[in-house]
Amino acid sequence: MERTFWFFATVYMWSVMGTHVSHVPCDDKSVMKLARLAVNYINEDRQEGYKFALNRVFNVHVHPQGPAGKVYYLDLDVLETKCHVLSRKSWKRCDIRPFMETQITGNCNTTILHTPDGFSYLYSYDCTLVPAPTEKLQKTCPDCPLLLPVDSDRAVSSAKITLRSYNGQSTLPVQLTVAAITRASHQVSPVAASFVEFTVQECSEPPLDEALCVPADAGKGAIGFCVGAVFGAEATPTDVKVSCEIFHPQHSGISVGSDTGTQKPEKPSSLPYVPPALDRPRTAFHDISPGRLPDPVHQLFPDRAGPKSSESSESSSSEEVAGLERIARPPLNFRYEPSRQRREASVVTINPTFLAVFPSTPSPFRSCPGASRYTTV
Repeated sequence: MERTFWFFATVYMWSVMGTHVSHVPCDDKSVMKLARLAVNYINEDRQEGYKFALNRVFNVHVHPQGPAGKVYYLDLDVLETKCHVLSRKSWKRCDIRPFMETQITGNCNTTILHTPDGFSYLYSYDCTLVPAPTEKLQKTCPDCPLLLPVDSDRAVSSAKITLRSYNGQSTLPVQLTVAAITRASHQVSPVAASFVEFTVQECSEPPLDEALCVPADAGKGAIGFCVGAVFGAEATPTDVKVSCEIFHPQHSGISVGSDTGTQKPEKPSSLPYVPPALDRPRTAFHDISPGRLPDPVHQLFPDRAGPKSSESSESSSSEEVAGLERIARPPLNFRYEPSRQRREASVVTINPTFLAVFPSTPSPFRSCPGASRYTTV
């Protein structure tokens, strides 16, 4: 009886302590560590699109929950980089897409659980992307390329032309085929040109015709990412440039170092460990059938401009910045998984609670929104 009393007393005290949601300064060192870690988690969780770079912390709420830890609600402004999400490069080493290439800005509402032992877990995220308005781009740079639908005939044709050039000059022991076009654009002057970016898959065996290529390990995703350009008319191009990055050369039995065009693919760094998806109600990109869960990344097309271009003001240091509170990546899985109630009656398992609606009240701190990490023009 006494054990039951203390159990309910503990739960009650925890619930009272955990009802207050407060603001935190956007320039707090712990917040900056969490923000960088959150962007790492988001990039590792996604399987499509481009990596995000943290631009600034727009707003922060914290929900203390006693022995369960603290739940942080981070409102983050991000910028799209040129690195595909499957690339092994850290987002800190990726180039931000410049304004003249139609820069993509975004906002991510991210929920992070920070436990008393110092580990931080990703609970959920919801990102909205906004491309720079076409009208402003044309006014500022009339000759800059404009975005094309990725399923347009010009985009598909440019991808095939550039990949055919790569396969023809590559020393790889396999043939590659287009998996998915991720971005395409076209310019008319001063020289007609089409630019295309796409992921590639390996053909099961070298085909006599590229249209007969059967992807190896169908359904297991792309093995590389290519960036190409076709100059002149598509029927008779005057020049073709292409470079490709292979994500997992050690798994594919192929070597990196074969490249056509003026740019050489960078040798990627070590691949961060991405654990398998967990079976819990969360927004993610792994093993989700259409219509089952909402896509946590949405792209909008409003008639307003976003922040522009382009060199990072951040140093190469990451989560090792000195601070009062220990903030570390968990040793196994960075995704939050509720703990199960233990059978022993003497052990109380306390799980945190998460708000159903992401908090959006304006911050009273002058440090919010935080300073932009990238210069604007």
